[in-house]
Amino acid sequence: MLTKADFQKAIRDSINAYPNVAPLFQAGDPRIMQHLDAMATMLSMLSAQVETAQAEPFEKARDSTVLADAAMRGIVRKGKPARVRLRAVNTGSDPFTVESARTLLDASGLAWRVETAATVEPGGSATFEASQISSTRVRHIVSGTEPFYAIQVPAPGDDSYLCAIAVSDVDGAFEHRDRYVNTDVDERVFHVEADDQQRVYVRFGFDGVVGVQPKDGAEIDLTVFYTAGEVSPAYGSPFSFEYLGAPAEAAITMSMDALLVAGQNPMPMAVLRDLARYPSVYDNNAVFLGEFDFLVRRKFPTLKFLSVWNESAEEQARGPSFDNINALFVACLSSDGGEQVRHEDDPGTPVAPLVIEGDSLTATQQEIKAAILAADDSYRVHFFTPVRSKIRMTINARVSTSYVASDVKEKITEALLAEFGQDSAAARRGRQRPLYQRVYALLRKKVQALSDGEADLTVNIVEPESLLARPEMWRYLDHDTLAVNVETVNIVTPSWGG
Repeated sequence: MLTKADFQKAIRDSINAYPNVAPLFQAGDPRIMQHLDAMATMLSMLSAQVETAQAEPFEKARDSTVLADAAMRGIVRKGKPARVRLRAVNTGSDPFTVESARTLLDASGLAWRVETAATVEPGGSATFEASQISSTRVRHIVSGTEPFYAIQVPAPGDDSYLCAIAVSDVDGAFEHRDRYVNTDVDERVFHVEADDQQRVYVRFGFDGVVGVQPKDGAEIDLTVFYTAGEVSPAYGSPFSFEYLGAPAEAAITMSMDALLVAGQNPMPMAVLRDLARYPSVYDNNAVFLGEFDFLVRRKFPTLKFLSVWNESAEEQARGPSFDNINALFVACLSSDGGEQVRHEDDPGTPVAPLVIEGDSLTATQQEIKAAILAADDSYRVHFFTPVRSKIRMTINARVSTSYVASDVKEKITEALLAEFGQDSAAARRGRQRPLYQRVYALLRKKVQALSDGEADLTVNIVEPESLLARPEMWRYLDHDTLAVNVETVNIVTPSWGG
């Protein structure tokens, strides 16, 4: 890259070829120097631009290049709404139902949408879930239709981010299909993309080639959802209805009970610059990833239990069968617990899962099946009932008399249930197998009393080896299967002056 000094040197070397100007240059006449300095400055800036442009395809130093690259790769920056559990208390004399899709406001004035309905009895309380999301509806009339017709999505406000889009017309809703993967002719699908200015578009298909192409005059409704992204309502903070309807609503008080899913802001430019380099991070195509478990888990993050396995894992559990060829197997349980679950009280007596027929699938199971077939419709999807099997564990601990046995027992129980309990990440994935070394390391890290002096600890886990090959098992630790015994003894801790 040539600097301003390089251009000024070239001027000095050539100035003597102009006898009328050279004396003025040597004297530093501003009438001459200003023009020459300006030209040297502009040329140095141009040189810097050329230098950057040569490396830009590789370095992506400019934000505009990063956005253009993201647009080419199909990356759309969007926020993720927070999801909370709220507690409603009814101080009135009549039962009240908090209906889904109602809009609530928190202490900061942010809008929340009720996701799960709940009935609150007089003088009682109930919990329900809500997402930090607001929506706007836009009607677009198609004009000048063409292949891959696009509709621009309204930009969000100052303090909100785009998080979801729904599309419908007089014939019903369109289905989102990322980059038209496995899309046949006349399928009612749409694709979402962004350009290098981060303007978001909904794009339709091409008649006779892929999807459907809207006709001139057709009315298409876009429901656009926005979120504030990363928000953290304080525990116990108040919530209220956006508008009061029935008089009974005045007797309902709502407060924050738990944060279920943390909201996220769209990725910053520095993260987007690195993200575009790794297709396996942003490409949601399960065929590309070769991982349908990850696909379903990403689309249904609130499932209490999910296990997706292939033909190989199924044959390890139940032997080969022609029905297993080119098939995927799913066992799941939604947050509302609408799916059937079998119980295995004695690990020594295995309980076989039940095969769920197509006409008996719940709404969640049907959505999971549709998500898998949308990614790759060559698979046959079979559903099994999860088999619940609680992990039996006994903990015997010996600690110093300087600790209270009941407190140590409570801390041990809390640490184990957080790591292996029903709501733990490992339990949601299924086939959980707590290792002895993991339990010992966890308790010594979480419970200070077990790391002092000559404190001792023994762990006993009842787990038959046959469970390792059963992918439908929903295993977790529970209060009634965890026995914790804490003994306090006189333990001398080596110290000076004792």
